Amino acid sequence: MYNGTKTTKDGFGRIGIILLLPFIVLVLAYGAYKLFLVPDPVVHGIEAFTFLPAEKTVKLDSENIRSIEINIYQDGKTIEVLKEVPDTGEKVYSLDLRPKELGLTDGKAIVSITAKSGMLKKIQHDIESVIDTIPPVLRIIKSPSVIHLGSSGFTVLRAGGEESVFITLVDKDQPGEDNVFRAFKVSPGDGGEADGTRGSARRDIEATYYAFFPAPFESGERSTFYAVATDTAGNRNIQALPVRLKMEKYNSSSINIDDGFINRVISPLLNATHIPDPAAAFKEVNEEWRQQSLLQLIDIAKQTEPRILWKGRFLQLKNSKVMATYGDRRTYLYKGNPISKSAHLGYDLASYAQAPVDAANAGIVRYAGNLSIYGNTVIIDHGLGLMTLYGHLSTINVNVGQEVSQGEIIAHTGATGLAGGDHLHFSMLIHGYEISPLYWWDANWVRVNVTDLLN
Repeated sequence: MYNGTKTTKDGFGRIGIILLLPFIVLVLAYGAYKLFLVPDPVVHGIEAFTFLPAEKTVKLDSENIRSIEINIYQDGKTIEVLKEVPDTGEKVYSLDLRPKELGLTDGKAIVSITAKSGMLKKIQHDIESVIDTIPPVLRIIKSPSVIHLGSSGFTVLRAGGEESVFITLVDKDQPGEDNVFRAFKVSPGDGGEADGTRGSARRDIEATYYAFFPAPFESGERSTFYAVATDTAGNRNIQALPVRLKMEKYNSSSINIDDGFINRVISPLLNATHIPDPAAAFKEVNEEWRQQSLLQLIDIAKQTEPRILWKGRFLQLKNSKVMATYGDRRTYLYKGNPISKSAHLGYDLASYAQAPVDAANAGIVRYAGNLSIYGNTVIIDHGLGLMTLYGHLSTINVNVGQEVSQGEIIAHTGATGLAGGDHLHFSMLIHGYEISPLYWWDANWVRVNVTDLLN
């Protein structure tokens, strides 16, 4: 009996071991996974801690995170910013940091980020950070008091401790992304560093900046222009320009589009001999192509020379008649039905077929080629974001990068692009935005609104 009982017990023991074996394997496999196979923790966006201004939102994307901890060390103090065991391995953190409220002072600090995934998987990043809560100095020296819709303004600013200076237009009637117009440094301030600290440029030595800014055609009555200076850390100083925008009334007109125009103008543009839907084809060119062209103008404007290249008033095409003015709101009709709309943002000037086109003022050619609805086009840079556009040309006589003088023949008029006949489409551009040339043709306006301010 003794041997039989022992054999039974041994059998139950073996069965128990066999039953437990899969669980033991699973536990061992899980332990091995945790030790060796768990992916390393990853935290993206930590470079945002390099500079900490008065206020900053730092966004971090984390992956494979079991725990994360962020501390700031300065002068023997430890400031806990984040300590968490997240529910999921992937999480986005948005940290609103205000150094002064955390008890930190301007100067150097260490930001330490520690993240773990498995038992042995851990990363630690120690970032040398500069805390700089003092905004740059910004002063408005000269500025217009009134500018007309579709025209432009010029302002003189002074800034210290800045990295960049610009003008921005905020339109309360059209919320969205604000327009930004770069200001150009014309006299140096001190680009050095105070107290040997990165990002803490001297604020007591100021530089002078010039800035042209447009009042774009679509701007609303509640538009406000602001001068803005930013520093390396991200601090901002914002000053409202004492400028009132005066609204203008523009003409409205209707233009009939017939099959002849579709065949003669739209078909070549679309590179098609058969247009099944003339109305849709015209709408595509007039609206989609036009919008692409306007974006291209803004891109070309980024190449502007950081100095003034022109002098005095700008020239109108010689012996020309004005066929269309700036701001004309056009409705296009096909077989009596409205099919598209646009705003004409330049002057159409007609002389005779293939008349010579002279440079309105001195500058550097930034574009010479086909430009969508403008056809063969020349764009001349006059410096500080100011350019002139010559469209619908038949021939082009200049090359990109070429310097031209006022009155020099650069092209001949034509009917290329979205043009119904031989003429010159002439525009003034401020940072790529078309404004009315009427003001720049006026010597008195140029003197009062620009030249006197320069002096």
